[in-house]
Amino acid sequence: MRLDDIRRSSNIEDRRSGGGGLGGGGGGGPRMPLRGRGGIAMIVVVLLLVFFGGGDTVGTLMSILGVGSGTSSQSGGFQADASPPKGIDQQANTSRSEAETADRVAAVLGSTEDFWTAHFARNGATYTPATLVLFDGQTSSPCGTASSSTGPFYCPGDKKIYLDMSFFEEMDRGLGAKGDFAQAYVIAHEVAHHLQDVTGILPKANRAMRQQGQNKGADSIAVRIELQADCYAGLWAAQSNIAQALEPGDMEEALGAASAVGDDRLQKRAQGFAVPDSFTHGTSAQRMAWFKKGFESGDMRGCDTFSARDL
Repeated sequence: MRLDDIRRSSNIEDRRSGGGGLGGGGGGGPRMPLRGRGGIAMIVVVLLLVFFGGGDTVGTLMSILGVGSGTSSQSGGFQADASPPKGIDQQANTSRSEAETADRVAAVLGSTEDFWTAHFARNGATYTPATLVLFDGQTSSPCGTASSSTGPFYCPGDKKIYLDMSFFEEMDRGLGAKGDFAQAYVIAHEVAHHLQDVTGILPKANRAMRQQGQNKGADSIAVRIELQADCYAGLWAAQSNIAQALEPGDMEEALGAASAVGDDRLQKRAQGFAVPDSFTHGTSAQRMAWFKKGFESGDMRGCDTFSARDL
């Protein structure tokens, strides 16, 4: 992506160790040490949780997978990195890479803000953007402890998106979901959960899940929430100013990321087979299809997964 002309968002709260150099949000939280990373089993757990955005589904879906209750306790974490300490050159390269990634996050977030603000305005409404919290290691949220093992998520309790940028490294190394637009897809998906929240879709869906118990399964409300967020992300990718920033191969990166985090692919990688009754996000094919539908339809009404007979 060519992001030079994209406005950087100021709705960023930087809680990283030594952070504070981004956006207008300032510190606002404890400085936590960066955890070590490693272990394919935990990579799989992280990627299973990547898109657990959206209201009460954060705690509910974590409980389903047995990785915490949405409180401060977690049932697992990445094991310590046994690699030798980095030299000065390696540390400088890491800092430069993190700064570039943080700048990319701010640009993508700014693009989503501009797009959804204009979209709401055309329909006589006002869009209030979410705040994105950058952290490393762990930090607190009204939805429970955010950590490197929970992956990015949206918390409606404070209308903030929580992101440990080391997750992008795990995406790259763990499942081969590479590229800057793959990362942009993750951010746009979480922003889409905020969109669902402020338009009332998410609270209604969460109430229905509690009443009907449809928090998992191939045709569940949980899956429909996630596929709609994928569709909204595709809509943004096609119609926002990011569309002019795309380069050859960017769309393939986004579709590759969508495929990489399909329930069927993750479960087959973890245990050798898929269990549709336990799906919470949709298959790889569904995630790619709904992202493409948003990209090609140009209309939010085309993203109504809740009325769709076939997902």
